[in-house]
Formats: sequence, structure tokens, C-alpha cells
Amino acid sequence: MDTFFQSILSVFVILLLTATGYFCGVRQWINEESKRFISRFLMNLAIPCMCIHGLTTNLARSELRNSLRTLLVPFLCFATNYLLAYVLGRLLQLPRKRLGVFMTMCSMSNSMFVGYAMCMELFGEACVSSVMLYYMVSTCYTQMVGISLVRWSGGMERMSLRVMLKFLRSPAVLSIFTSIFLIISGIRLPSVLVSYNRYMNGLVSPLALVMMGYTIYRIGLRNIRIDLPIGAVCLFRFCVAPLLFFTVCGVFGIADLTRKVFVVEAAMPVLILSVVSASEYGADEEFAAQGAAITTIACFVVIPVLMLIL
Repeated sequence: MDTFFQSILSVFVILLLTATGYFCGVRQWINEESKRFISRFLMNLAIPCMCIHGLTTNLARSELRNSLRTLLVPFLCFATNYLLAYVLGRLLQLPRKRLGVFMTMCSMSNSMFVGYAMCMELFGEACVSSVMLYYMVSTCYTQMVGISLVRWSGGMERMSLRVMLKFLRSPAVLSIFTSIFLIISGIRLPSVLVSYNRYMNGLVSPLALVMMGYTIYRIGLRNIRIDLPIGAVCLFRFCVAPLLFFTVCGVFGIADLTRKVFVVEAAMPVLILSVVSASEYGADEEFAAQGAAITTIACFVVIPVLMLIL
């Protein structure tokens, strides 16, 4: 019961930060321009610094060598999720404009903007290396599979050399490669850069959650409706994905903390990038926004129950 009450308190902190973003939207303190700045700041500066800080601080060279088995878990689980989501999408007879978005919403969670903050509240600094390992695989799948499927839903080609090069040049991916190089080579960053990365790391969770709250405000609580496809997305996000990660972690003998982190990350809301990419590529943006809003609100109820089970 102590874990249950602690998870409620942790979720309440996350909820307050999200509500702050909603409040800022109501008061017009945040608009689309400032949201665009926050998103670019996070994706291009704060999150890369967070990756370098988290990996170099919490992952030793020996642990990196031993993490290959751990990385197989999200790799296999994401692939299975996409396959199951495709089968269900076909059974629901979803049109092309919605099918690729549906598959990405079912398979990829908001592992960074909400998941990182949630895991930090629930497990503390000890969880950072596990979160980073999850994020490494999640980023690869999101960029190379998820966004490609959304592009396909919008009538564009799924994968191209340009898309691959864009993925490899993204700040988050470059920061992960840099971190791995630093860990393997044993090179230590200057103390001033370590401090800078630590401060930038502290900005990620609050800014990301404030932005999420504003996104919910922009969608509008009155516009949130649950139909059969959205219900299927919720089923995947909060039941199928966590259960799959829990099972595969057990098969691979993954440590208790890492298993809990993976399960919690798998139960996070719909990836907010699915909404952004659906808008950019002409897929079903409203469907993606509905899923993001509903799963974000629902996760505040689901996570305490999930922690009680774990």
C-alpha cells in the first residue's frame, strides 16, 4: 500500500504540472508560437543534454556491454505491438488515412515528455539508465517506423533515404551516439559541461508537462470523445503493451527496477509526435489528437493501479 500511495502522490505532481500548462493556455500565457519554441528547445537542446547527462552519469562501460540483452526487450516488444496493431486496424476496417496513425498510437508511448517525469517521480535517479535504454530503441522505432507509417497514411511514401538521414542527424540520436562513445572511450566531460547538462536535464520534465497541458487545452476537453478505435488505442496503451513488456522482461530475466521502468514507460500516453506528424503529413490529425488527450488524462488513473500490481 505504501507503493500505491507513493504512486498517487507522484502522479499528482505530474498532474499539477500538466494542469499548469492547461491553466497557462486558459490565461493565454502560452500560444502556438511559444509552444513551438518549447518544443524546439526541448527536442534540439534540453533532451540531447538530458541524454548525455543520464547515460554518462548512470551507465558504466561494463553495464553498456551487458545492456544488449536489455535492449532486445523493447526492440521485440515494439515490433510485436506494431504487428498486433496492424491486425486490429484491419479488423476495425480503418481507412488508410487513419491506419498508420492508429498503429503508431498503439505501439509508441510518450516515453520522454511524460514517461521520464513519471519514472523520476516513482523510482528516483536510479531509473535514469533504464529510461535512456528504453528511449534509445523508442526513438529508432518512432523515426524509422512510426513517422513513416504516418506519412503513408497521409498519402506519402513510407521510407526514403532522406528520412533515414534526417533520423541519423537528429539531435537526440546524435546525443545518444555521443554518450555511447564517451562511455566506451572513458572520456570525461569538463565539469562546466557536466553542470550545464545537469541544469538542462532539470528543465525537461516541467517544460514537457506544461506543454502537454497546453496541448490538452488546445484540443479542448469538450471535444474529447471515445469511439471504438480510440478505445482500442487505450486498450493497447494500458493493457497490451505493459503486459507484453512485463512478459518479455520475465523471459529475458531483466532486473526488477528495469522491468518496472519498461512497464511504466509502455503504459504512458500516446506519443505526442504522432499528432504533430499527422498534421504535417496530412493524416487524421483529429484522431491522433483525441488519442493523445484521452490517454494522457487516463494515465493519471492507470499508473497508481499499475504500481499496485507491480
